[in-house]
Amino acid sequence: MEGNREHKTVNVSSGLVGDSLEWKENFNFEVEDGIITHIGNGLAGNASEIRGLLMPSLVNFHVHSGDYMVMEEGYNLTIKEAVGDPFSFKYKAFSREGYDVSASIASFLRESLRFGVKTVVDFREQGIRGSKIAKALKGGPLNYFVLGRLEEEEFSKESLRELLKYADGYGLPSPSVKYDFKVIKDLVKLRASHFAETLSQWLKYDLESFMADFSPSFLVHGVWLSEDEMRTLAENNVPLVMCPRSNMWFSVGIPKVDLAIDSQVKVFFGTDNGAWMSPNLWKDMELALVISRTRKPGSDYSKKILEGSTIMPSNFLGVKNGVKEGTPLSMLNVIDDENSGIKISKNKYMAIIKRAGDYIIRSQELSRQ
Repeated sequence: MEGNREHKTVNVSSGLVGDSLEWKENFNFEVEDGIITHIGNGLAGNASEIRGLLMPSLVNFHVHSGDYMVMEEGYNLTIKEAVGDPFSFKYKAFSREGYDVSASIASFLRESLRFGVKTVVDFREQGIRGSKIAKALKGGPLNYFVLGRLEEEEFSKESLRELLKYADGYGLPSPSVKYDFKVIKDLVKLRASHFAETLSQWLKYDLESFMADFSPSFLVHGVWLSEDEMRTLAENNVPLVMCPRSNMWFSVGIPKVDLAIDSQVKVFFGTDNGAWMSPNLWKDMELALVISRTRKPGSDYSKKILEGSTIMPSNFLGVKNGVKEGTPLSMLNVIDDENSGIKISKNKYMAIIKRAGDYIIRSQELSRQ
């Protein structure tokens, strides 16, 4: 103890270290007031111990959490009927007597933690009121980013300024909305939009024109984007958030995971609507891996998929979640690498994607920080 600061050394049996997610065994780190200050080689004497795989927590980069409490309702609807603004099943659910949007979001966030997801980016509907509801739930054990939106009839510069009192950015439902993108570009730093989720949407809107008009920080879905369009995203350093389970559930298509990664696009992952997809991002990671191998037999995109679910999106948001200096221990996950089989696996990254989600350890070392 130095002054009022708590300093300790912790030994770790295995970990994914740094931005490169390097597999490392039998190392130590120093921690001060719950923050990693140094990563060292080998095991140290008189140290605490974490037995298991120490790795970054997951980042769920695209969710709609407000509909979580109407699970599996409307399963037979088309995507437009289920979630299209503003007359779909989802919006009707929000308006039901007794439906508690705040409780829905809170439940979604609690469940996310159970899967080791400690950063969530939420596309929040319901205008200013919707973002206000979400902001009241900030400050918990995970990083919660709210991307609000205004309905077309309420859009104005004044309304946007009011929205930004509660939202961290703007989540556009689609390029079809009829309001001035320049106002959003001028006032909002973090801008995102669904794009090319369906074939009809892809045919209707030109990517380069939309990027010039809206200048998105990132796009969501991109199921139908061509190789040239993927290169456009890469050249403009615009990440693409893929939601494989959602795309296949709504029968809109199969995301081109391999093509996006081969095109040097920064690919992140999300679970999308809580009503139909659980917050278990591991399932989307594994499905992305399976899709990549279906489209490109014998390939191995596991490390890129793992990076796109952990360290890359956190760096994009300015969140510390890697096994590196400056990261709070509470932002890491510990996996039982013995019973899961990860430790003996010949391909660690594949094994982590396929097996780690079922073997998350509630580590005392992490929880006591």
